[in-house]
Amino acid sequence: MFRWRSPFRFSLRLLQTHSIKQEALLDQLKTCTTEYQVFQLLGMNRSAVTVHHVGHAVNQLWYIREGKPEKLRTLGQIRDHPEFIALCTLTQNKIDFLDDKELMDILCTLMMFQLEAHDSLIQQLVIEVWRRLERLDLPTLAKFAVCLRKQDLNTSPLLGQIASIVDKNLGDSDDPVTLSCLLVCLQAVGSSNLQERLIQKTESLIHRFDLSGLRHALRVMRLFYKYKFTYVSLLEKYDNFFKQNIGMMDAKNLADLTGVYQHLRLQNLDFPIMAKPRLIEMMKTCNDPETFTDLFDALSKMTSRQIRERLEEKLLTFLDEMNLTQLLIVLKAMVEMDCTNKALIKKLGSLVQKHLEICKPSQLFHITEALVQLSPQNTKLLKELQMHLHRKLVATFIPSEVATMAKALSLLGLHQVDDAVLSKIDAIIPQCNLPYMEKIAVLLMHLSKAPRASRNQHKTYRELLQKLNSSALERLRHMDNIDLLLDEVIQIKSRHWMNDHLSEGLLDTCQRLLHQVTWRNVPKLSIFLMLLNCTRAQHLHTIAAVTMKDITKIHPSNILIVLRPFSVLNCEPPQGQEFFNICLQHVLEHKETLSPLCLMQISYNLSLAQQFPKELINDIFNISFLRRLDVQLSSFPHAQSMSLRHNLMELNRAVCIEHPEYRVPWFHEPYCQHMKKKEMTSLNQQLQELLEEILGGKRYTKTSATTPYSYFIDFEFMLDKDNKPIPYREQDEVSDDAVKMCEINGQLPEGTKRFAVELLGLKAFCQNKHLKGTFAMKKRHLEILGYRVIQIPSYEWKSLTLTERENQIQYLRKKIYTEN
Repeated sequence: MFRWRSPFRFSLRLLQTHSIKQEALLDQLKTCTTEYQVFQLLGMNRSAVTVHHVGHAVNQLWYIREGKPEKLRTLGQIRDHPEFIALCTLTQNKIDFLDDKELMDILCTLMMFQLEAHDSLIQQLVIEVWRRLERLDLPTLAKFAVCLRKQDLNTSPLLGQIASIVDKNLGDSDDPVTLSCLLVCLQAVGSSNLQERLIQKTESLIHRFDLSGLRHALRVMRLFYKYKFTYVSLLEKYDNFFKQNIGMMDAKNLADLTGVYQHLRLQNLDFPIMAKPRLIEMMKTCNDPETFTDLFDALSKMTSRQIRERLEEKLLTFLDEMNLTQLLIVLKAMVEMDCTNKALIKKLGSLVQKHLEICKPSQLFHITEALVQLSPQNTKLLKELQMHLHRKLVATFIPSEVATMAKALSLLGLHQVDDAVLSKIDAIIPQCNLPYMEKIAVLLMHLSKAPRASRNQHKTYRELLQKLNSSALERLRHMDNIDLLLDEVIQIKSRHWMNDHLSEGLLDTCQRLLHQVTWRNVPKLSIFLMLLNCTRAQHLHTIAAVTMKDITKIHPSNILIVLRPFSVLNCEPPQGQEFFNICLQHVLEHKETLSPLCLMQISYNLSLAQQFPKELINDIFNISFLRRLDVQLSSFPHAQSMSLRHNLMELNRAVCIEHPEYRVPWFHEPYCQHMKKKEMTSLNQQLQELLEEILGGKRYTKTSATTPYSYFIDFEFMLDKDNKPIPYREQDEVSDDAVKMCEINGQLPEGTKRFAVELLGLKAFCQNKHLKGTFAMKKRHLEILGYRVIQIPSYEWKSLTLTERENQIQYLRKKIYTEN
């Protein structure tokens, strides 16, 4: 027995020596400052390297890479290094020896080095984690879910299995970062009950977030396009968290968050207002392309023309150093800022052209969309884009990619496409949801109108379009969830595909599922009706009934969305004044929590429905309030800001005309005069000639007239008490100024009737020919100002019954003399 004692002691000494050498190697790895040092150390100690060193080595390589300027980061060189390959081989052969934490850390880090999902090591790591799934804790499951999401496995059975485990063990987690990851990753596979519980638990623990969890909070914010109308309180808590930590955020975090706010069009949160001055200061000292890309993206949408010009000048110095992702961010931002810098556009196009070979379908779409909108267009580049789009579309079997590239091809203005493209579209249609079908429909509708296509080609396009419409209706017939229907319709970007038959199908399906409407999805139902531009009594009754029943559960900022079908589409709610009173009271009780813009928009929508709450009006037309509103509007993209300022003008005008006793001053006259110079009038020459014939000549009509409070009308004329036309002075002697108009009114004989004639296009009406709120309000205001209003719908004017001149004159005479 004793003869074994000496060998045993010798073996123990070897083990201790080997263990000490391993520990020393770990300490040395931590001190490495370059990739070369890491690889040299691993090469010199290859016999001592174990699978347990892999995670430390790879983490150190990533840490070193992160500390370098973007242009010096070389992922490919690291992945191709022999020592890195040796590490991967060692891991692949010894996966079973890794504990759960090491296994998960290695998988996460290797994916950061962009190893492909089909790489054998990544596949073996995923399989091994799957094998251990039931014993993993929630933080480890969350990390694994993030890895699967990066591999585009958002709807895989594996994620479904993770959702099932989380559902059972959710009570064990009190970490907001873990919950945030699970909330984002399980959205496509988790039940509505699980999503609800995840959101509620995340909201209850958000006070535990610190700045280290910022990127996770950012992921949740990106997810909120789906949830923003329901979980507003969670959004507000995130907003407070971001505002509290804004001073410690770097340029990337600030820019990313500002971009998310702009994408969500959040009108009741203040972060972008606070971020704007910091972003402008950062721009002045920025000296690397990665940071500047983020700054350019954020500031291009929310700053003055002068700052945007400075951004363009500085961009030229960074373009050559930018990678594909950065070039795409810049390209999209240039479209949104209406960039007209030809030299910049040309250089950006040539740089993007070098990367087309490696572009993903979504990237090709964004490049196509941007280059078509920017000018001058590079014909050679667009042809090369077409080639890549065609090749990738034919090669893919993923419905979303086929639809995206079909939409991109439609933007190129093609007269025809290859049979291979049509064959792929034909095969993929049954697998598409409504947003994907809409993208394909845009291409087919464009091709069906192409003048150079042959008769057989036109027939093929029409048959495919018919198949698409039939598939859409078939999908609607099988839908049994109103949330799915509303989410798909809200994602549809263009209404051109929405023919009467499909619109009716959507409305019928929605009506069949109205029993599923709750306070959570009632805002989406309102948006659904607005997008379809159509109203039905039962839909409106449901919106009003659910809102009145659960008004305390609906966030006050969502009242704006709930009101729109009744105000914009000009529909009286079934419960009448009671509905408006309940909505208004809910807003007034929480007005201190609402942003100036939100309150202004609510008041404007109420004014369309002839509701003018004095308390709210007095708050809005206050110097302090208007200053805060101006600051908020300055953080919005220019086009959106101008649209909202126009709404403020219309609210100001409505209050002045309908409630002069409120003593609100009319302060938008200079703005209206400025807008009048920009306005392009498209008068119907034929209508003008007929009016002149009926009234007796040009001197009896006035074109492009301006009323008090700056309403613009197509034609104006006057009749005396005997219905005889009254001539105008010479046109150059008549001023459009409101004061002059009032003076003219004072000189008119008693019994004079002033007429306003407007030819209304289709945008003035809902799909069911119902006059919209803004046009109804204009008519109401003109009547208060003393006009008799003749509104002529263009669909009536162009109808077949009016083809003969005599019929047209009879139609106008009836409008003038009989109806008035």
